Amino acid sequence: MPQTVLFDRYRLVAPAGTGGSAEVWRAIDQKTGDEVAVKRLHPVVFADEAGRRRLQREFDALRALDEPHIVRVRDLQIGDREAALILDYVDGPSLAQTLAERREAGDGPMAPEAAVAIVGEVAAALAAAHAAGIVHRDVTPGNILLPPGGARLTDFGIAHASGDQTAVTATGLLMGTMRFLAPEQLRGEPSTPASDLHALAATAYEMLAGRPAFEATSPVGLVEAQRAGPAPIGGVGPALDAAVQHGLAVDPADRPADVTAFAASLSAALAAEPTQALTIPDEVAVASPTRAAELAGPLAAPIASAVGAAPPAVATGTPPTPRRTRFNQHRHTVPALVGIVGIVLAAGLLAAASGSDRPLFGAANGPRASATASLGPAPTATPTTTPTPKEHKGHGHGKGEGDG
Repeated sequence: MPQTVLFDRYRLVAPAGTGGSAEVWRAIDQKTGDEVAVKRLHPVVFADEAGRRRLQREFDALRALDEPHIVRVRDLQIGDREAALILDYVDGPSLAQTLAERREAGDGPMAPEAAVAIVGEVAAALAAAHAAGIVHRDVTPGNILLPPGGARLTDFGIAHASGDQTAVTATGLLMGTMRFLAPEQLRGEPSTPASDLHALAATAYEMLAGRPAFEATSPVGLVEAQRAGPAPIGGVGPALDAAVQHGLAVDPADRPADVTAFAASLSAALAAEPTQALTIPDEVAVASPTRAAELAGPLAAPIASAVGAAPPAVATGTPPTPRRTRFNQHRHTVPALVGIVGIVLAAGLLAAASGSDRPLFGAANGPRASATASLGPAPTATPTTTPTPKEHKGHGHGKGEGDG
């Protein structure tokens, strides 16, 4: 069966996707031999002269963008009955496909590290477009591709130059994928870079929560859901959740300054979370040096020895890896553990060095702790005649009982 060749140059190979205003084909550029993506535009997009001029302006602006996270636009062809935008072909699934596959497999949300990395890459693409005066207006998981080299933003087909509100499709048609539209877009106000930021925040929410930020099936329902605000994102820290929610603010003025600042806030929130990722059981207390020493890992034996406790037994084989729990009802921080270990170790060494005749832990009348337990055997001393000790009042170490 002969394959379709558009504009005597682009041989269509297989369909690669469809949208509201176009269908995308994988194709071969017969002039260069390159594999490309051909976006065949709906006739309504180029039906009149105004639409054709707008397409040409957008193409000229997009072709000038040189950012590795934007799918490069190669060519624009407009005929009497056919128009197509030619782009680099990107071999990789979309973020929408990836999220759907995770839901079907029961894998849950994406790892925060992966989600924040994608946000940073898409933000870099949007920042370059915004600097050139271009607003995307349809930032969604379906327009974010995930090839091995990192996320790439595509489908600027409904993008427009800032200040140009000419609709790319029929007059009055609501543009963009509904649940990612910003409140100002729903109100019919001009789209701005802050609108793209809102859509990126909604995308970040879906990656981290495993569900859309707003479950709405109509524009009116979406407006109400946005006013109420999305539910907190479970399984992530409050700082990361707050950073995402900041990008979803109803008023554009209440959102971060730009997409770069938004991505940076997510990265900063994620970087702060490792100090909250280690869960310490509530039964661990400073008065339990052996248990604290067990949690200290390699420091267990020295700590237990310093405080006069028996070191925990070392099991053979590979020890189990503790499961990281980011947040729960009884979380403590790593600095707290370090503080516990430091206090126990310092107190034990101080007691050993000072020759205290009181045990560090336990009853005041208990057995005396030996300083050599942690410092090793004392060197053999030459026997000498021990003089009779003199009585000192008020300057001794006490008699080993009470609080003296």
